[in-house]
Amino acid sequence: MTRLASLLLAFWLLPGIARAQAPATAPAAAVPAERILAAPAASPSQAEIDRQIQEAVQREVAKVKEQLRDEMRAEVQGAQSAAQFLGEQEEKKKLQLLELNGYFRFRWDLFTNLNLGLPPDPEGWYLWLGRTTGVSHNGTQTGGNMRLRVDPTFNVSEQVRIRATIDFLDNVALGSTPVGPNFNQFDFFAASQVPPRNWFTDGVAVKRVWGEVQTPIGLLSFGRMPAQWGMGIYQNAGNGIDQDFGDNVDRIQFAIPIGQILGGLALIPYFDWSGAGVTTSGSFATVGVGQPVNLTDDDDVGAIGIRIVREDTPEQQRRKLEKGLSSLSYGLLFNYRSQRFAVSSLSMQAPPAIAVAFVNRDASAATLDLFGRWVSKRFELEAEVVGIYGSIGNASFDPAVPVGPVDIRQAGGALRGKVKLGEGGKLVVGAEFGIASGDKDPGMGNFPGRSCDYTTQPVVCVPPRAGSIDGQQFNPTQGGLDVNNYRFNPAYQVDLILWRRLLGTVTDAWYVKPTLRWDVLEGLNVNAQVVYSQALNSASTPSSINQSLGVELDLGVKYQSDDGFVFVLEYGLLKPLSGLGMRTSAPGDPIAVQSASGVAQNLHAVLGIVF
Repeated sequence: MTRLASLLLAFWLLPGIARAQAPATAPAAAVPAERILAAPAASPSQAEIDRQIQEAVQREVAKVKEQLRDEMRAEVQGAQSAAQFLGEQEEKKKLQLLELNGYFRFRWDLFTNLNLGLPPDPEGWYLWLGRTTGVSHNGTQTGGNMRLRVDPTFNVSEQVRIRATIDFLDNVALGSTPVGPNFNQFDFFAASQVPPRNWFTDGVAVKRVWGEVQTPIGLLSFGRMPAQWGMGIYQNAGNGIDQDFGDNVDRIQFAIPIGQILGGLALIPYFDWSGAGVTTSGSFATVGVGQPVNLTDDDDVGAIGIRIVREDTPEQQRRKLEKGLSSLSYGLLFNYRSQRFAVSSLSMQAPPAIAVAFVNRDASAATLDLFGRWVSKRFELEAEVVGIYGSIGNASFDPAVPVGPVDIRQAGGALRGKVKLGEGGKLVVGAEFGIASGDKDPGMGNFPGRSCDYTTQPVVCVPPRAGSIDGQQFNPTQGGLDVNNYRFNPAYQVDLILWRRLLGTVTDAWYVKPTLRWDVLEGLNVNAQVVYSQALNSASTPSSINQSLGVELDLGVKYQSDDGFVFVLEYGLLKPLSGLGMRTSAPGDPIAVQSASGVAQNLHAVLGIVF
């Protein structure tokens, strides 16, 4: 029996126990008046005894009530602090040693003309399929992949648990690992598949493992864990069945409920080990080392942060809506990241005896993110804005040739609203607007590493030329020493083709997206959206002179049964605009742009089982 149940039982039995313990009194006999006047002071009357008993009972009841309030407050705050970790915890279930959740998905795609008939950019990169040669970039491709994701929870006790995320056959392409040439001279004869061995992906990928301990004052979490915040444009765990990206952080954090301040806030300080720099591999031959060791703290990247949040779980939100109430969630995230030195290459592991060259990086940045969400029976409105301010003292990989300082001035935001129409709110009309800061340097800036050759020591980086699809966003030769393009988290899906398949994620651009969803039956809906996208700076686009990127129409149907079966079918059509034309003239020559041809199309299907 829990302590709470014991207190409830005591509260119910207490009045009866008190009455049973009261002294029994015999019926009073008739006493002459003269004896009463002559008698000493009489013992307390029955009324006085009853009054004293009642006061004693009331004191005990008040004490029990206070204990009940403390107990219930502790349980509520404990549940809230647990909810703040991922924002998706359900009601506490009966303790089981092992709980298994997750999904299995099977996906198939048909892509048509995703390269839009364009040649490679000045750096040799195609809009679709990167630098792949020897294959058509403008035809039709089909293919599929699969993944089994298991999210086990090991409940050591009601207060202590271990959680993990493990992917089996993680995005293994269908048909990608046929029985090899030792058995078949030609892959034409392959009739079976073998387990993947780093051909495209590992057969088993342990994505996250972390521990949680529910203490009397909050939830302690530590390990490699998912990071989720607000709408997900900054930190996004990527837990959806049709997502490929997601943030995993090496973190220790403590979620502390702070009472009913502003509706019940939780204070969550945390520390992230973002990068360990050079590490040594432990071996039996190395005296006293049986584990990998961080060679020096000087090249580490660390981030200290805090979140202050008040957020309803999905179950809490459902209850409020059923009662005719609205749900309000909001929060503030702040963190500070820094690095003193960096290695002159990206080799992150070395024997203890090797000489390591360091660059005085002197980098730091502060991030502030605000989000809010209001949900009622008919309306929903949510927003998130983020800003990053900092600098990189030396952006070079060559200790002999410093470059900097490079300023970091980034900002982004998204606003989304929905309204439910008709009987039962089955027709949902909505709109979304998003924007991410940018600059006038060539390339959108989602893949700045394209400008670098990581096979050399030190690494050599060359700024991209006008008309490049992507690349480094600061140019030492032209004095543009800043990185101002904010990048939406790639797990935040805006559309089906332009940002998801071709450009990576929203940066140096804005978009507007009206949406429509019709809930046909329980678990079945059809949806449509139109996405218009435009770059903030024409110099960042492949055309280098035009801003309009494209108009995309996405249609879809989704069904999910009560027992976990999921079916998704989506169709996307992208009409490229002038900004997606490819500049073909050399620097200094009159600008010539080859326009994109036709439309890009994507037919996307998902079969899944959620458990």
